[in-house]
Amino acid sequence: MPRRSLAPALFFDFDNTLTPGDVLDRVIEAFSPDEAWRDWEEAWERGRLSARECLRRQVENLRVGKDALLDYLRHVRVDPAFAAILAWARARRIEVSIVSDSFAPLIDHILGNNGIEGVRVYANELAFSGDRLFPAFPFADPACTRSANAKARHMQPYRRDHFLVFAGDGHSDLDAALAADLVFAKSTLARELADLRVGFRPFETLEPVLACLRADFSGARAAHLRLA
Repeated sequence: MPRRSLAPALFFDFDNTLTPGDVLDRVIEAFSPDEAWRDWEEAWERGRLSARECLRRQVENLRVGKDALLDYLRHVRVDPAFAAILAWARARRIEVSIVSDSFAPLIDHILGNNGIEGVRVYANELAFSGDRLFPAFPFADPACTRSANAKARHMQPYRRDHFLVFAGDGHSDLDAALAADLVFAKSTLARELADLRVGFRPFETLEPVLACLRADFSGARAAHLRLA
């Protein structure tokens, strides 16, 4: 069966894909007591430090309590087209997942503030004690140094029976993009895919992603999916 005829499964990065700008980067900049986080970030970008080690150092270096951190995130907005994508997908029983190098408590808090519930989130974990944060990386893969959360691994169980759609923006998204059948990309990810001569569809907001999904996966095929 041609892969294009399979039911789609949708995977989204979080920071700067579902949100305007990189929320985790803003948190790190706002609550770091010094500038060491910039050196670790540069080392990761240059391949001298794994994403897991970079994030571990950056997050353990923060000084902020849980309540203050969540209050700082209260105004973060999710792209309004994401709610429309969810409604469209749920009407067709199409699975939607978030795969992120950020942290589940932060993502869950932001989604809840935007009235979004019931989305599967694969992300790093975070514990709090006073003004200290303690990260954990349950989905890290030593072979995947770009990301502290091996995003492509979450897509693999769907490969046999689904057409994999991924949307992302960053250096940590390349493995997921290369594992997908259809990629929406912007920023660093778009540049890296272009350098590799890998096809993708550009986006800045999620409106063109929604339009493309409606055009490519609605109609007769959507009716079939609803009845499956």
